[in-house]
Amino acid sequence: MTETTPEAAKEYAWQGRQFSQEVVTITDKGLRKQGIIVEPAETSHYEVFADEGPRMGGGNSAPRPLTYFLLSAGFCALTQLHRYSEMMKVELKEAKVTVRSGFRTDGSVLRGTVQARAVGFEIEFDVQSDAPPEKVAACIKAADAGCFVMQTVRNPTDVNTTVRLNGQEI
Repeated sequence: MTETTPEAAKEYAWQGRQFSQEVVTITDKGLRKQGIIVEPAETSHYEVFADEGPRMGGGNSAPRPLTYFLLSAGFCALTQLHRYSEMMKVELKEAKVTVRSGFRTDGSVLRGTVQARAVGFEIEFDVQSDAPPEKVAACIKAADAGCFVMQTVRNPTDVNTTVRLNGQEI
């Protein structure tokens, strides 16, 4: 029988981990939206807002929804980098992640051919560490592979959409 070290036990505790999250977004005023976190319960007391700039007809009272998307990629990457640096014993002094993307729509709304898409996606890790470059590179590779947002961008998941009109599914 193989003995498990505390470090290995910590890593294995995360393997096969699956969890769910649920948020609800509602219109506030015009293009301003409110986001309510339902699950996980420990963060359900947070509310966030999104808006569009004046060019889109919004009030510019909060970041755009796509800004949150890019922030989520950066936050998730930093979370995974922190987790995996501990597991891999790579001491990081500072870490910064920059995320860039462009977005585009083509087609016609009136003809029903509109299609939105991201135009490229860049993620840049800037790390300060005294660890050997190959260990830092391995840690960043693991963090990138373990980032749920980046992996969703790279390997899109099927999306099931339900539409209700006045409470009735259509």
